[in-house]
Amino acid sequence: MYHIVICDDEPIFLTQISEMIIDILASMGESCEIRKYTSISELKNTLQNTPKSCDILILDIMLGENNGISFAECLHDTGKQIPVIFISSSKEFVFDAYSAEPVGYILKPVSRQKLAEALTRAIRHLIPKSIIIDTPSRTVSFHIKDITYIEIINKELQIHLQDGTVTKIYKSLSAVREILPKDIFVQCHRCYIVSLYAVRSIRRFEITLNNQEIIPVSKYSYRDVQEQLQQYAAKWF
Repeated sequence: MYHIVICDDEPIFLTQISEMIIDILASMGESCEIRKYTSISELKNTLQNTPKSCDILILDIMLGENNGISFAECLHDTGKQIPVIFISSSKEFVFDAYSAEPVGYILKPVSRQKLAEALTRAIRHLIPKSIIIDTPSRTVSFHIKDITYIEIINKELQIHLQDGTVTKIYKSLSAVREILPKDIFVQCHRCYIVSLYAVRSIRRFEITLNNQEIIPVSKYSYRDVQEQLQQYAAKWF
């Protein structure tokens, strides 16, 4: 059973989307418990007191004076890995929403198909995904979402993680590239592979990560990186 929390300031909409979610999950052979809130303050108190009671969070973007994106960003910054689906009456916030790493951005009136796709992504998000790298001296394992980028320096592979730690191993960049999900990781330079989860923006010769680090982009890779980032964004939005 999935614990789903919905926050929207329209009670009628809360009832409608709850019924839709129950129906969609039932068609997948899944069940859920839904809790509904009409304000960020109510929601915040619940998540602070019982953080494990929310598997998937569905948020309206404009909630009176409060902003669903800002709340989701704060949630993300605290390390809570709760998949978020944004609901909005407007497309204008789609790029702002990107920084909160949502699994969906759905326009009202909500399409059943779009909601089903977003819920599917959210459920997949809940399944731990890791990679295992074997070296002559040891075996190391990483959660995919923990990796921000990988670089090679003097034949030493350095794997940079979201918490700021760096794991160093002896392995070729090309060997690791082969085991990474190709829809999430992109080689932007002969010495760098970047996780699209971690990308904040891209310019002609550089990528800015969410942590403000700058990664070089070669002139030969720029077009491929841009296309892959667009494909990634299309999947999520």
